[in-house]
Amino acid sequence: MLKLYNSLTNKKQDFIPINPGSASIYSCGPTVYDRIHAGNIRAFLMPDLLQRVLARLEGLNVDWVMNITDIDDRMIARASESYPNQEPLDAINKLADKYTDIFLDDIEKVGIRRDDISHLPRATDFIAPIQTIITQLISDGIGYVSDGSVYFSVKNYIASGKTYGRLVSLDFSARARVTNDQDQKEGVADFVLWKAHKPGEPFWDFNISGKNYPGRPGWHIECSAMSTEFLGQPFDIHTGGVDLKFPHHENELAQCGGTQANYYIHNEHLSIKSQKMSKSLGNIMTLKDINDPMALRYLILSAHYRSQMDFCLADISSAEERLKNIRTYTDQLMLARVGQLPEADDTGKTKQFITEFKQALSDDLNTPKALSALRLIEGKVYTVDAREAMRLVDDIMGLGIIVDNPLSSEVLEVIDSYELARKDKNFSLSDSLRAKLLSQHGLVASDTQVGTLVHRAQ
Repeated sequence: MLKLYNSLTNKKQDFIPINPGSASIYSCGPTVYDRIHAGNIRAFLMPDLLQRVLARLEGLNVDWVMNITDIDDRMIARASESYPNQEPLDAINKLADKYTDIFLDDIEKVGIRRDDISHLPRATDFIAPIQTIITQLISDGIGYVSDGSVYFSVKNYIASGKTYGRLVSLDFSARARVTNDQDQKEGVADFVLWKAHKPGEPFWDFNISGKNYPGRPGWHIECSAMSTEFLGQPFDIHTGGVDLKFPHHENELAQCGGTQANYYIHNEHLSIKSQKMSKSLGNIMTLKDINDPMALRYLILSAHYRSQMDFCLADISSAEERLKNIRTYTDQLMLARVGQLPEADDTGKTKQFITEFKQALSDDLNTPKALSALRLIEGKVYTVDAREAMRLVDDIMGLGIIVDNPLSSEVLEVIDSYELARKDKNFSLSDSLRAKLLSQHGLVASDTQVGTLVHRAQ
Protein backbone atom coordinates (compact mmCIF):
# COMPACT_ATOMS: atom_id res chain seq x y z
CA MET A 1 0.00 0.00 0.00
CA LEU A 2 1.18 3.52 -0.82
CA LYS A 3 2.37 5.55 2.15
CA LEU A 4 2.65 9.35 1.94
CA TYR A 5 4.05 11.91 4.36
CA ASN A 6 1.10 14.08 5.34
CA SER A 7 1.87 17.62 6.50
CA LEU A 8 -1.43 17.64 8.41
CA THR A 9 -0.19 14.90 10.74
CA ASN A 10 3.58 15.20 10.22
CA LYS A 11 3.92 11.48 9.63
CA LYS A 12 3.69 8.84 6.93
CA GLN A 13 0.21 7.46 6.44
CA ASP A 14 -1.39 4.83 4.26
CA PHE A 15 -3.07 6.55 1.36
CA ILE A 16 -6.77 5.73 1.49
CA PRO A 17 -8.75 7.55 -1.21
CA ILE A 18 -12.11 9.09 -0.40
CA ASN A 19 -13.73 7.29 -3.32
CA PRO A 20 -12.48 3.73 -3.93
CA GLY A 21 -10.91 3.38 -7.36
CA SER A 22 -10.12 7.04 -7.84
CA ALA A 23 -7.85 9.78 -6.48
CA SER A 24 -8.13 13.57 -6.64
CA ILE A 25 -5.12 15.92 -6.60
CA TYR A 26 -4.94 19.71 -6.55
CA SER A 27 -1.56 21.30 -7.28
CA CYS A 28 -0.72 24.96 -6.90
CA GLY A 29 0.37 25.96 -10.39
CA PRO A 30 2.41 28.85 -11.77
CA THR A 31 1.81 32.58 -11.63
CA VAL A 32 2.13 33.28 -15.33
CA TYR A 33 3.99 36.58 -15.40
CA ASP A 34 7.32 35.00 -16.43
CA ARG A 35 8.71 31.60 -17.34
CA ILE A 36 9.29 29.03 -14.61
CA HIS A 37 12.77 28.12 -13.33
CA ALA A 38 14.32 24.82 -12.27
CA GLY A 39 13.23 25.32 -8.66
CA ASN A 40 9.60 25.72 -9.74
CA ILE A 41 9.84 22.58 -11.85
CA ARG A 42 10.48 20.43 -8.77
CA ALA A 43 7.06 21.43 -7.42
CA PHE A 44 5.41 20.24 -10.66
CA LEU A 45 7.44 17.05 -11.06
CA MET A 46 6.42 15.79 -7.62
CA PRO A 47 2.66 15.67 -8.33
CA ASP A 48 3.39 14.31 -11.80
CA LEU A 49 5.29 11.43 -10.22
CA LEU A 50 2.52 11.02 -7.64
CA GLN A 51 -0.25 10.79 -10.22
CA ARG A 52 1.79 8.25 -12.20
CA VAL A 53 2.25 6.09 -9.09
CA LEU A 54 -1.44 6.36 -8.21
CA ALA A 55 -2.49 5.43 -11.75
CA ARG A 56 0.13 2.83 -12.70
CA LEU A 57 0.94 1.15 -9.39
CA GLU A 58 -2.25 1.71 -7.41
CA GLY A 59 -4.57 1.30 -10.40
CA LEU A 60 -6.61 4.43 -9.61
CA ASN A 61 -8.37 6.85 -11.92
CA VAL A 62 -6.66 10.16 -11.18
CA ASP A 63 -8.28 13.59 -11.43
CA TRP A 64 -5.37 16.05 -11.33
CA VAL A 65 -6.13 19.77 -11.22
CA MET A 66 -3.41 22.42 -11.51
CA ASN A 67 -4.42 26.06 -11.33
CA ILE A 68 -3.05 29.02 -13.24
CA THR A 69 -2.70 32.20 -11.17
CA ASP A 70 -3.40 35.03 -13.60
CA ILE A 71 -4.24 37.83 -11.19
CA ASP A 72 -1.94 39.13 -8.47
CA ASP A 73 0.43 42.06 -7.90
CA ARG A 74 3.17 40.59 -10.09
CA MET A 75 0.77 39.88 -12.95
CA ILE A 76 -0.61 43.41 -12.82
CA ALA A 77 2.82 45.05 -12.71
CA ARG A 78 4.26 42.95 -15.57
CA ALA A 79 1.11 43.32 -17.71
CA SER A 80 1.13 47.09 -17.28
CA GLU A 81 4.80 47.18 -18.22
CA SER A 82 4.42 44.84 -21.21
CA TYR A 83 1.14 46.17 -22.61
CA PRO A 84 0.84 49.80 -21.42
CA ASN A 85 -1.71 50.79 -24.05
CA GLN A 86 -4.23 48.06 -23.27
CA GLU A 87 -7.04 47.95 -20.73
CA PRO A 88 -5.80 46.35 -17.47
CA LEU A 89 -7.87 43.16 -17.83
CA ASP A 90 -6.95 42.77 -21.50
CA ALA A 91 -3.29 43.25 -20.60
CA ILE A 92 -3.21 40.53 -17.94
CA ASN A 93 -5.12 38.16 -20.23
CA LYS A 94 -2.56 38.68 -22.98
CA LEU A 95 0.32 38.17 -20.54
CA ALA A 96 -1.35 35.05 -19.12
CA ASP A 97 -1.88 33.59 -22.59
CA LYS A 98 1.77 34.09 -23.46
CA TYR A 99 3.30 32.58 -20.33
CA THR A 100 0.75 29.80 -19.96
CA ASP A 101 1.79 28.55 -23.40
CA ILE A 102 5.47 28.81 -22.41
CA PHE A 103 4.75 26.99 -19.15
CA LEU A 104 2.99 24.10 -20.88
CA ASP A 105 5.84 23.83 -23.39
CA ASP A 106 8.41 23.78 -20.57
CA ILE A 107 6.69 21.10 -18.51
CA GLU A 108 6.29 18.92 -21.62
CA LYS A 109 10.06 19.12 -22.07
CA VAL A 110 10.57 17.58 -18.61
CA GLY A 111 8.09 14.79 -19.24
CA ILE A 112 4.89 16.21 -17.73
CA ARG A 113 2.21 15.35 -20.23
CA ARG A 114 -0.50 17.95 -20.69
CA ASP A 115 -3.08 15.18 -21.14
CA ASP A 116 -2.37 13.87 -17.62
CA ILE A 117 -3.60 17.17 -16.13
CA SER A 118 -7.39 16.98 -16.04
CA HIS A 119 -7.99 20.73 -15.62
CA LEU A 120 -5.88 23.91 -15.82
CA PRO A 121 -8.29 26.54 -14.45
CA ARG A 122 -7.44 30.26 -14.47
CA ALA A 123 -8.31 32.29 -11.41
CA THR A 124 -10.02 35.07 -13.38
CA ASP A 125 -12.53 32.53 -14.75
CA PHE A 126 -13.74 31.80 -11.20
CA ILE A 127 -14.60 35.23 -9.80
CA ALA A 128 -18.21 34.18 -9.07
CA PRO A 129 -17.24 31.07 -7.01
CA ILE A 130 -14.63 33.18 -5.20
CA GLN A 131 -17.25 35.77 -4.29
CA THR A 132 -19.64 33.03 -3.15
CA ILE A 133 -17.08 31.73 -0.62
CA ILE A 134 -16.30 35.24 0.60
CA THR A 135 -20.00 36.04 1.01
CA GLN A 136 -20.44 32.88 3.09
CA LEU A 137 -17.44 33.76 5.26
CA ILE A 138 -18.93 37.18 5.92
CA SER A 139 -22.27 35.57 6.76
CA ASP A 140 -20.48 33.23 9.19
CA GLY A 141 -18.88 36.21 10.95
CA ILE A 142 -15.38 35.27 9.81
CA GLY A 143 -15.02 37.66 6.88
CA TYR A 144 -15.33 41.42 7.41
CA VAL A 145 -15.19 44.55 5.25
CA SER A 146 -12.65 47.25 5.96
CA ASP A 147 -11.96 50.27 3.77
CA GLY A 148 -13.36 48.57 0.66
CA SER A 149 -11.47 45.31 1.10
CA VAL A 150 -12.59 42.08 2.73
CA TYR A 151 -10.46 40.26 5.31
CA PHE A 152 -10.48 36.90 7.04
CA SER A 153 -10.60 37.17 10.84
CA VAL A 154 -8.38 34.49 12.32
CA LYS A 155 -9.61 35.42 15.80
CA ASN A 156 -13.24 34.82 14.84
CA TYR A 157 -12.33 31.63 13.00
CA ILE A 158 -10.68 30.23 16.12
CA ALA A 159 -13.61 31.43 18.25
CA SER A 160 -15.92 29.37 16.01
CA GLY A 161 -14.15 26.24 17.24
CA LYS A 162 -11.72 25.79 14.34
CA THR A 163 -7.94 25.42 14.50
CA TYR A 164 -5.69 27.84 12.63
CA GLY A 165 -2.14 26.52 12.37
CA ARG A 166 -2.72 22.91 11.32
CA LEU A 167 0.18 22.79 8.85
CA VAL A 168 2.67 24.88 10.84
CA SER A 169 3.20 25.97 14.42
CA LEU A 170 2.31 29.65 14.75
CA ASP A 171 3.23 32.32 17.25
CA PHE A 172 1.10 35.33 16.37
CA SER A 173 2.81 37.50 18.95
CA ALA A 174 6.08 37.23 17.03
CA ARG A 175 4.56 38.24 13.68
CA ALA A 176 5.08 41.76 12.45
CA ARG A 177 2.03 43.69 11.29
CA VAL A 178 1.67 43.55 7.51
CA THR A 179 1.31 46.94 5.86
CA ASN A 180 0.43 48.21 2.35
CA ASP A 181 -2.89 46.84 1.09
CA GLN A 182 -3.57 44.98 4.35
CA ASP A 183 -3.07 47.90 6.74
CA GLN A 184 -6.82 48.17 7.43
CA LYS A 185 -7.19 44.70 8.88
CA GLU A 186 -8.29 44.24 12.46
CA GLY A 187 -6.00 41.44 13.60
CA VAL A 188 -2.30 40.82 13.11
CA ALA A 189 -2.94 37.35 11.66
CA ASP A 190 -5.83 38.38 9.40
CA PHE A 191 -5.41 38.11 5.65
CA VAL A 192 -7.08 39.60 2.63
CA LEU A 193 -9.89 37.87 0.74
CA TRP A 194 -10.85 40.70 -1.61
CA LYS A 195 -8.68 43.72 -2.44
CA ALA A 196 -10.27 47.09 -3.03
CA HIS A 197 -9.83 48.48 -6.53
CA LYS A 198 -6.87 50.74 -7.21
CA PRO A 199 -6.52 52.97 -10.30
CA GLY A 200 -4.96 51.15 -13.24
CA GLU A 201 -5.80 47.68 -11.90
CA PRO A 202 -8.33 45.23 -13.34
CA PHE A 203 -11.41 44.88 -11.17
CA TRP A 204 -14.73 43.12 -10.79
CA ASP A 205 -17.89 44.35 -9.12
CA PHE A 206 -18.81 42.62 -5.85
CA ASN A 207 -22.19 43.18 -4.24
CA ILE A 208 -22.15 42.70 -0.48
CA SER A 209 -25.38 43.44 1.39
CA GLY A 210 -26.58 45.78 -1.35
CA LYS A 211 -23.34 47.73 -1.67
CA ASN A 212 -20.75 47.35 -4.43
CA TYR A 213 -17.11 46.71 -3.54
CA PRO A 214 -15.15 46.74 -6.83
CA GLY A 215 -11.81 44.96 -6.60
CA ARG A 216 -10.03 41.68 -7.16
CA PRO A 217 -9.50 38.43 -5.24
CA GLY A 218 -6.67 37.78 -2.82
CA TRP A 219 -4.24 35.02 -3.74
CA HIS A 220 -5.31 32.41 -1.18
CA ILE A 221 -9.03 32.51 -1.95
CA GLU A 222 -8.38 31.68 -5.60
CA CYS A 223 -7.16 28.16 -4.83
CA SER A 224 -9.91 27.52 -2.27
CA ALA A 225 -12.49 28.32 -4.93
CA MET A 226 -10.91 26.41 -7.81
CA SER A 227 -10.14 23.28 -5.79
CA THR A 228 -13.70 23.22 -4.44
CA GLU A 229 -15.20 23.86 -7.86
CA PHE A 230 -13.44 20.88 -9.46
CA LEU A 231 -12.84 18.43 -6.60
CA GLY A 232 -15.29 19.33 -3.86
CA GLN A 233 -14.54 19.27 -0.12
CA PRO A 234 -12.67 17.37 0.97
CA PHE A 235 -10.58 16.00 -1.86
CA ASP A 236 -7.68 13.58 -1.51
CA ILE A 237 -4.33 15.31 -1.97
CA HIS A 238 -3.08 18.91 -2.08
CA THR A 239 0.49 19.44 -3.32
CA GLY A 240 2.95 22.31 -3.45
CA GLY A 241 6.36 23.53 -2.39
CA VAL A 242 7.20 23.63 1.30
CA ASP A 243 7.15 27.43 1.12
CA LEU A 244 3.38 27.25 0.47
CA LYS A 245 2.59 25.57 3.79
CA PHE A 246 2.22 29.01 5.32
CA PRO A 247 0.51 31.24 4.67
CA HIS A 248 -0.95 29.95 1.39
CA HIS A 249 -2.09 26.41 2.21
CA GLU A 250 -2.93 27.25 5.81
CA ASN A 251 -5.17 30.07 4.58
CA GLU A 252 -6.73 27.90 1.87
CA LEU A 253 -7.57 25.33 4.51
CA ALA A 254 -9.15 27.92 6.80
CA GLN A 255 -11.19 29.46 3.98
CA CYS A 256 -12.62 25.99 3.34
CA GLY A 257 -13.75 25.77 6.95
CA GLY A 258 -10.89 23.50 8.00
CA THR A 259 -11.85 20.74 5.56
CA GLN A 260 -10.09 21.01 2.21
CA ALA A 261 -7.88 17.97 1.57
CA ASN A 262 -7.07 14.81 3.52
CA TYR A 263 -3.37 14.80 2.62
CA TYR A 264 -1.02 17.75 2.12
CA ILE A 265 2.19 16.75 0.34
CA HIS A 266 5.02 19.29 0.22
CA ASN A 267 8.31 19.15 -1.66
CA GLU A 268 11.46 20.82 -0.38
CA HIS A 269 13.38 23.63 -2.10
CA LEU A 270 15.86 23.34 -4.92
CA SER A 271 18.80 25.55 -3.99
CA ILE A 272 21.96 26.96 -5.55
CA LYS A 273 24.94 27.27 -3.21
CA SER A 274 22.60 26.63 -0.27
CA GLN A 275 20.26 29.48 -1.24
CA LYS A 276 16.69 28.85 -2.36
CA MET A 277 16.40 29.32 -6.11
CA SER A 278 14.18 32.35 -6.68
CA LYS A 279 13.71 35.24 -9.05
CA SER A 280 14.09 37.73 -6.20
CA LEU A 281 17.62 36.45 -5.46
CA GLY A 282 18.56 36.39 -9.13
CA ASN A 283 19.96 32.86 -8.88
CA ILE A 284 17.51 31.12 -11.17
CA MET A 285 18.17 28.66 -13.97
CA THR A 286 15.58 27.98 -16.65
CA LEU A 287 15.27 25.17 -19.16
CA LYS A 288 16.96 27.42 -21.72
CA ASP A 289 20.16 26.94 -19.70
CA ILE A 290 19.98 23.12 -19.81
CA ASN A 291 20.94 21.02 -22.84
CA ASP A 292 18.79 18.00 -21.96
CA PRO A 293 15.66 18.91 -19.93
CA MET A 294 15.09 15.22 -19.18
CA ALA A 295 18.41 15.23 -17.34
CA LEU A 296 16.90 17.82 -15.00
CA ARG A 297 13.95 15.47 -14.43
CA TYR A 298 16.34 12.61 -13.66
CA LEU A 299 18.40 14.81 -11.33
CA ILE A 300 15.35 15.96 -9.37
CA LEU A 301 14.04 12.39 -9.10
CA SER A 302 17.44 11.20 -7.87
CA ALA A 303 16.75 13.01 -4.59
CA HIS A 304 13.77 12.42 -2.33
CA TYR A 305 11.12 15.11 -2.76
CA ARG A 306 11.23 15.96 0.96
CA SER A 307 15.00 16.51 1.00
CA GLN A 308 16.61 19.85 0.24
CA MET A 309 18.59 19.67 -2.96
CA ASP A 310 21.58 21.80 -3.91
CA PHE A 311 21.91 22.30 -7.64
CA CYS A 312 24.77 23.07 -10.03
CA LEU A 313 25.61 22.54 -13.70
CA ALA A 314 28.05 19.76 -12.79
CA ASP A 315 25.12 17.82 -11.34
CA ILE A 316 23.23 18.27 -14.59
CA SER A 317 26.22 16.93 -16.54
CA SER A 318 26.37 13.87 -14.30
CA ALA A 319 22.64 13.34 -14.72
CA GLU A 320 23.02 13.57 -18.50
CA GLU A 321 25.65 10.82 -18.47
CA ARG A 322 23.57 8.63 -16.18
CA LEU A 323 20.50 9.08 -18.37
CA LYS A 324 22.53 8.20 -21.46
CA ASN A 325 23.48 4.88 -19.86
CA ILE A 326 19.84 4.12 -19.04
CA ARG A 327 18.78 5.03 -22.58
CA THR A 328 21.48 2.79 -24.02
CA TYR A 329 20.32 -0.22 -22.02
CA THR A 330 16.66 0.44 -22.75
CA ASP A 331 17.31 0.88 -26.47
CA GLN A 332 19.16 -2.40 -26.60
CA LEU A 333 16.11 -4.15 -25.16
CA MET A 334 13.54 -2.30 -27.26
CA LEU A 335 15.44 -2.57 -30.54
CA ALA A 336 16.32 -6.24 -30.20
CA ARG A 337 15.23 -8.39 -33.12
CA VAL A 338 12.11 -10.51 -32.81
CA GLY A 339 12.93 -13.69 -30.91
CA GLN A 340 16.42 -12.50 -29.97
CA LEU A 341 15.74 -12.03 -26.27
CA PRO A 342 14.95 -14.97 -23.96
CA GLU A 343 11.46 -14.66 -22.51
CA ALA A 344 12.35 -14.80 -18.82
CA ASP A 345 15.29 -13.96 -16.60
CA ASP A 346 16.05 -17.20 -14.74
CA THR A 347 18.49 -15.44 -12.38
CA GLY A 348 15.63 -13.78 -10.47
CA LYS A 349 17.25 -10.34 -10.81
CA THR A 350 14.40 -8.86 -12.84
CA LYS A 351 11.80 -10.03 -10.35
CA GLN A 352 13.87 -8.63 -7.51
CA PHE A 353 14.26 -5.33 -9.34
CA ILE A 354 10.51 -4.95 -9.87
CA THR A 355 9.86 -5.73 -6.21
CA GLU A 356 12.43 -3.20 -4.95
CA PHE A 357 11.31 -0.58 -7.46
CA LYS A 358 7.66 -0.80 -6.43
CA GLN A 359 8.43 -1.01 -2.71
CA ALA A 360 10.58 2.11 -2.86
CA LEU A 361 7.91 4.15 -4.62
CA SER A 362 5.22 2.91 -2.25
CA ASP A 363 7.31 4.21 0.64
CA ASP A 364 6.54 7.93 0.29
CA LEU A 365 7.76 8.12 -3.32
CA ASN A 366 11.35 7.12 -2.54
CA THR A 367 12.71 7.75 -6.04
CA PRO A 368 16.44 7.56 -5.14
CA LYS A 369 15.97 4.01 -3.88
CA ALA A 370 13.78 3.10 -6.85
CA LEU A 371 16.40 4.34 -9.31
CA SER A 372 19.26 2.65 -7.48
CA ALA A 373 17.47 -0.68 -7.91
CA LEU A 374 18.35 -0.47 -11.62
CA ARG A 375 21.79 -1.79 -10.67
CA LEU A 376 20.23 -5.25 -10.52
CA ILE A 377 19.49 -5.48 -14.24
CA GLU A 378 20.99 -2.56 -16.16
CA GLY A 379 23.61 -3.84 -18.60
CA LYS A 380 23.30 -7.34 -17.10
CA VAL A 381 19.94 -8.81 -18.01
CA TYR A 382 18.71 -9.00 -21.61
CA THR A 383 15.31 -10.70 -21.56
CA VAL A 384 11.73 -9.92 -22.50
CA ASP A 385 10.71 -9.49 -18.86
CA ALA A 386 13.60 -7.05 -18.35
CA ARG A 387 12.31 -5.10 -21.35
CA GLU A 388 8.84 -4.92 -19.79
CA ALA A 389 10.42 -3.86 -16.50
CA MET A 390 12.00 -0.89 -18.27
CA ARG A 391 8.60 0.00 -19.71
CA LEU A 392 7.36 0.15 -16.13
CA VAL A 393 10.29 2.37 -15.16
CA ASP A 394 9.48 4.80 -17.93
CA ASP A 395 5.77 4.70 -17.19
CA ILE A 396 6.40 5.77 -13.60
CA MET A 397 9.54 7.90 -13.86
CA GLY A 398 8.58 9.55 -17.14
CA LEU A 399 12.14 9.73 -18.45
CA GLY A 400 11.18 9.31 -22.11
CA ILE A 401 13.53 6.36 -22.57
CA ILE A 402 11.23 4.10 -24.58
CA VAL A 403 11.49 3.82 -28.38
CA ASP A 404 8.85 1.66 -30.00
CA ASN A 405 9.84 2.11 -33.64
CA PRO A 406 11.05 -1.28 -34.96
CA LEU A 407 14.26 -1.45 -36.95
CA SER A 408 13.88 -1.27 -40.71
CA SER A 409 14.63 -4.25 -42.90
CA GLU A 410 17.64 -2.38 -44.23
CA VAL A 411 19.10 -1.99 -40.73
CA LEU A 412 18.36 -5.61 -39.89
CA GLU A 413 20.27 -6.69 -42.99
CA VAL A 414 23.28 -4.62 -41.95
CA ILE A 415 23.20 -6.13 -38.44
CA ASP A 416 22.96 -9.67 -39.89
CA SER A 417 25.92 -8.95 -42.18
CA TYR A 418 27.85 -7.50 -39.25
CA GLU A 419 27.27 -10.60 -37.13
CA LEU A 420 28.27 -12.89 -40.00
CA ALA A 421 31.47 -10.91 -40.55
CA ARG A 422 32.27 -11.17 -36.84
CA LYS A 423 31.63 -14.90 -36.94
CA ASP A 424 33.96 -15.27 -39.96
CA LYS A 425 36.53 -13.07 -38.18
CA ASN A 426 36.38 -10.62 -41.08
CA PHE A 427 37.01 -7.71 -38.76
CA SER A 428 37.70 -5.23 -41.54
CA LEU A 429 34.20 -5.82 -42.93
CA SER A 430 32.56 -5.87 -39.49
CA ASP A 431 34.23 -2.55 -38.63
CA SER A 432 32.92 -0.96 -41.83
CA LEU A 433 29.43 -2.29 -41.20
CA ARG A 434 29.52 -0.96 -37.62
CA ALA A 435 30.57 2.43 -39.04
CA LYS A 436 27.69 2.25 -41.56
CA LEU A 437 25.17 1.66 -38.78
CA LEU A 438 26.42 4.76 -37.03
CA SER A 439 26.88 7.11 -39.99
CA GLN A 440 23.77 6.17 -41.98
CA HIS A 441 21.35 5.07 -39.28
CA GLY A 442 22.53 6.75 -36.08
CA LEU A 443 22.89 3.40 -34.30
CA VAL A 444 25.70 2.06 -32.15
CA ALA A 445 26.28 -1.71 -32.24
CA SER A 446 27.31 -3.63 -29.12
CA ASP A 447 28.23 -7.30 -28.70
CA THR A 448 26.32 -8.91 -25.82
CA GLN A 449 25.53 -12.37 -24.51
CA VAL A 450 22.44 -12.45 -26.75
CA GLY A 451 24.23 -11.27 -29.87
CA THR A 452 24.44 -7.83 -31.44
CA LEU A 453 22.22 -5.16 -29.90
CA VAL A 454 21.99 -1.56 -31.00
CA HIS A 455 21.13 1.74 -29.38
CA ARG A 456 20.63 5.24 -30.64
CA ALA A 457 23.73 7.44 -30.79
CA GLN A 458 23.48 10.22 -28.19
